[in-house]
Amino acid sequence: MIAIFNSLPVKEGAADEIVERFAESRGSVQGFPGFVSMEVLRSEGAEEVLVVTRWESREAFDAWVASDEFKKAHGRGGGGDLLRGHPRMSAYEVAVERGRPIDEPVS
Repeated sequence: MIAIFNSLPVKEGAADEIVERFAESRGSVQGFPGFVSMEVLRSEGAEEVLVVTRWESREAFDAWVASDEFKKAHGRGGGGDLLRGHPRMSAYEVAVERGRPIDEPVS
């Protein structure tokens, strides 16, 4: 599994709108082969929004980036006017993964 980190440097006051666009998105990434999950994180200072997606493999992610679905998802509404710079993308292999045991209550 791999994790893709896409760091979006946002203009002052724009973080909420960026997050809202992701929340309202009904994009096709969720149904794309090899997609596992997505998280959208807002920094405490609201100067950055970090989009983390997880994929079964690098090949699955690369297929998404080369797809028509990707072009459609990134072509509508843009958001470039809300950024103060270019997004930065990093890819990592998921080397260790842990989660809360399923039968353990959340406190």
